[in-house]
Amino acid sequence: MTAYLPASILLEAHYFGDDAEMLRLPCASVTVQGGAIVVDGVEIRHLRALRWTPDYLSFDAGGDRHRYPVSRPAVVGPQAARFALL
Repeated sequence: MTAYLPASILLEAHYFGDDAEMLRLPCASVTVQGGAIVVDGVEIRHLRALRWTPDYLSFDAGGDRHRYPVSRPAVVGPQAARFALL
């Protein structure tokens, strides 16, 4: 299990051509473990309002940029979501 303390996450969906959707959300922490990413301190209402499925979740922490292929998030708490790693 690896935990990070980024200021935010970036969700990205890429389509054919140059079409893309992006959404940056503030968060408290990101944990990468067992084939999933858990984001704590995120406003779930924004995730529930997504009309598209993210392809990637990325964040900056410790001077490094981390980018992971993910699927649609599952709400796992009042301010927590889990993204399966693809």
